[in-house]
Amino acid sequence: MKFGILLCLVLATCFAAEETCTGRCQSFDPTKKCQCDRMCKYYESCCEDFDSICRTKIARGDMFDVPEEDLTSSLSLAEESNVTATTALPLTTTSFPPTSPTAPPDPDAVTCSGRTFDAFMQLKNSSIYAFRGDYFFELDDRSVMPGYPKLIKDVWGISGPIDAAFTRINCQGKTYIFKGNKYWRFDGDVLDEDYPRDISVGFEKIPDDIDAAFAIPAPGHHGREKVYFFKGDQYYQYEFKHQPSHEECDRMTKSSPSVAFTRYTNMYCDLDNMFALLFQGIQGDHKGPRFISKDWIGIKPPIDAAMVGRTGRRKKTRGRGARVSRSLFWEDFGLDYEERYYGAEKRGKKQKKGRGRRPSLFDMSYDSDDYIDHVEIVQEKAKPVQNVFFFKKDKYYRVDLQTKRIDYVNPPYPRSIGKYWLGCKEKDLSEKR
Repeated sequence: MKFGILLCLVLATCFAAEETCTGRCQSFDPTKKCQCDRMCKYYESCCEDFDSICRTKIARGDMFDVPEEDLTSSLSLAEESNVTATTALPLTTTSFPPTSPTAPPDPDAVTCSGRTFDAFMQLKNSSIYAFRGDYFFELDDRSVMPGYPKLIKDVWGISGPIDAAFTRINCQGKTYIFKGNKYWRFDGDVLDEDYPRDISVGFEKIPDDIDAAFAIPAPGHHGREKVYFFKGDQYYQYEFKHQPSHEECDRMTKSSPSVAFTRYTNMYCDLDNMFALLFQGIQGDHKGPRFISKDWIGIKPPIDAAMVGRTGRRKKTRGRGARVSRSLFWEDFGLDYEERYYGAEKRGKKQKKGRGRRPSLFDMSYDSDDYIDHVEIVQEKAKPVQNVFFFKKDKYYRVDLQTKRIDYVNPPYPRSIGKYWLGCKEKDLSEKR
């Protein structure tokens, strides 16, 4: 009898030790019944004491995931302290095709020509590319990177122009490029086997010759990733049927992390109950086609390109006598740059080289003088927010995914792609008009 009781106590102690996160934070162990890594909330596999033992203390209230000094570049890999550093994909091609001394350059290859872009996309390592005609450009946080444009054919093996492109926001981070009735799937810039394929085979009920596309993450492991496809005056929603398992995702993240998905699962630890509403997509059986102008208020079809922004956080603000921009606490690329850049122009500040830096397109810090006159503000619990960028001719719009409304800012949208995305000067843009 005593031996039986002793055995039960030993087994209970072992079981309790197995079910705790003590000494296991930020690790995944497939032999354990519960997990303690940052993806366990997403996969609903956390140990009961995960919140009390492993949750990271959040700096500056619940507004930011990292200290203020790390917020100078919102898509910088250095920001993700728990992500293995990655570098942009090596692209060894010539910048321009050979031309004769008297032949004018192809307008599609001229950065500030004002020509329409065919697609924008972000790779899993956070590199952002813009496609136009036979060429593509890599963008940093302020402008086009040196050495671009390059020929699409030289790197991706596809003759331009393309129709659309997107990268899935999961731990695999596969990139898809569409042209005509075909699509190609890449791991980084390496084409997967057995591609290209027909769109009708891989994406049921999605038409050929699409105009634009973007993907959003699943609201949880039991939810589904979605892609929005746009063609003419209509758009379609497609749902992926499968996601990698927790064990597969842990292995992929260690070998080749997806920056966007890692940030998403990190935020999921804090705001998991709010993502279902944010990424619920079209409800009911009628998932497309639907009319763009009816659902996406203010967007006039057709559009040329689209790209999802980074998932961020927004705090509600309230106070007496406040006049606060709706975008005050938006953490997404393109947000702070726009408001701060306009605010500096409005106040007549000079952006001199060597004295401070020009506001970055991907900045997350902000100058309160750009937004508030004088106010006592009460900040409430942060909520997740997801933006989408729509591109049309030489302008773009920033739209709230949940409300499908264009963001209210001053100056209003649409805004210049050349000025805010490509680093073009006003005189260069005016010369092309």
